[in-house]
Amino acid sequence: MPDLDFKVIFWGVRGTRAVPGEDTLIYGGNTSCVQVQAGETVLILDGGTGLANLGMQLAAESAKPLELHLFFSHFHWDHIQGFPFFLPAYNRDNRLLLYGEAKGQASFASLLGGLMSAPYFPLPFDGLPARKDLREIKPGQALELAAGLTVKTARNNHPGGCLSFRIEYAGKSCCYCTDTEHYPGRVDAVLREFVRETDLLIYDANYTDAQYLGTDGGRSRAGWGHSTWQEGIRLAEAAGVGKLVLFHHDPLRGDRELASIEEEAQKTLPDCIAAREGLSVSLSPY
Repeated sequence: MPDLDFKVIFWGVRGTRAVPGEDTLIYGGNTSCVQVQAGETVLILDGGTGLANLGMQLAAESAKPLELHLFFSHFHWDHIQGFPFFLPAYNRDNRLLLYGEAKGQASFASLLGGLMSAPYFPLPFDGLPARKDLREIKPGQALELAAGLTVKTARNNHPGGCLSFRIEYAGKSCCYCTDTEHYPGRVDAVLREFVRETDLLIYDANYTDAQYLGTDGGRSRAGWGHSTWQEGIRLAEAAGVGKLVLFHHDPLRGDRELASIEEEAQKTLPDCIAAREGLSVSLSPY
C-alpha cells in the first residue's frame, strides 16, 4: 500500500529579513521555507534562513541518502539566504533536485551558482559534494515528481517575477502563493483559478489593508509586490479554499500583533491561522 501521508511543515515564515528576538519567539523570525512531505517524497518550498534548521533536522533523522526537491519561487534575499548553509548539500550521498526560473539572460544555473560566488561565500556552488540536478521551470507547467504527485506553477504579480506552486497528492492539494500583489478592487483571476478548492492555501499577508493603502499614516505600499491578510481572505472565499495560512509576515510585526491579526481574521474565516515556525498541517486523506 502506498504511503499517503501528506503534511506541510513551516520552517521560516518571515519576509524581507530574519528577525530573531524576544518579539518573535512565538511565530518565529526566520525567512521563507516550507517543507512538504508527500508520501516518501520531500519537497522544500524556498530557501530562506529557515532552510538551515530544516537541513540540520533532515541530516540528523535520516540514516540513508536523501533525495530532496527544492523549489525556488524567486531569488530575492529572503528566499535564498539559507541555501549555502543547507547541511544535506554537503553529503556526497545525497541528491538535490533544484527547480527555479531563468531571469532575463541569466539561466537558473547561473543564478543559483551566484549565491555562493566569491567574495560572498568561501565554497563555490560546484564544490558542494551532493549530486545536484538543476531544472529550469516556467509558469504554467505541471511537473510529475512521483506516481500521483504533481507540482503546478503559476505567475505571481511581483517585481522581477515570482512563481506560485500547487502540490497535488493523494486527492489533496496545497498551494504556496507568496510574494504576490493583489489587484485593488478585484480578486486576482489567475490565482483564483490556480488555488480553486485547494485544501490549504499559504498566502502572502505581509501587510494590512491600511498599510497597503497608506491610510495608517504611512506611505502606500502599492507596487511593492506584496498582499494583505484581508486580501487573502477574499481570495480564499472566492476560490472555495479549505484552510488559509497567512504567511510572509512583516519583519516589524511582533508576536502580539500577529496574534491580534489571527484573531481578527478568524472572525471572518474561522479556519484561518497565521504561520509560525514548527506549525505542521496534515492533509492526509485518513
